Amino acid sequence: MRTLVRTADAPDNAGMPPEPTTEPFVVKRRGLGTTRTMLYLGTLVFALMVLLTLVAVLVAVVRDEPVREPLEAVWLSWGGMPLIFAVGLPVLLLVGLVTTAEERHEGEQDDVLLSIDATGVYLGGEQPRTVPWSEVRGICRVERREVDSEGEETWSPYLVVLLYDDEALPPNSKAWGPSKQWPGTVELLGKPLPYDDLVTAVARYAPHVQVTNRGRVPN
Repeated sequence: MRTLVRTADAPDNAGMPPEPTTEPFVVKRRGLGTTRTMLYLGTLVFALMVLLTLVAVLVAVVRDEPVREPLEAVWLSWGGMPLIFAVGLPVLLLVGLVTTAEERHEGEQDDVLLSIDATGVYLGGEQPRTVPWSEVRGICRVERREVDSEGEETWSPYLVVLLYDDEALPPNSKAWGPSKQWPGTVELLGKPLPYDDLVTAVARYAPHVQVTNRGRVPN
């Protein structure tokens, strides 16, 4: 006599909720700092100038006055700056359209100033770089002294991804690791980066990495 033994089926995960995913912590360039916004703003200004011209010409025609006067008032005021702006604006708009299309294709990566995720720390800008957590020895906020052409002294905040342990840090803070001026502070209408938010984001992905505020550094 043959006995049939029925084994239990493997648990079906279809009915279980998906595992929660953590979104990366991102600081982006916003407002007038983006090419797209400048493109929209330039288009709006050009449209308003054309509309103003049409209204001025229409009023002159209705009043049976010379059309030349309103045209000169609109386009030749301030030393002809509106006319110069209008001539160059279509070229700028074309460049803006191409740049915006590339930004969309690249997922707006150029607008990312800082990103922190499970991979590591991404610093955007002219020379973007991603530092994996295996290379990060710490993250700190420092203030570096800057002197302008007139000799005026200012202290600017920077975010530094440390590549050395504290006892092995070079004397010059610029050699500590990749750095970026504190995200959002120099970007027009940019999203600022509060220090507490940075601490929280790093603790979420790499709790072993220490975040410090070292204040003003000599160099």
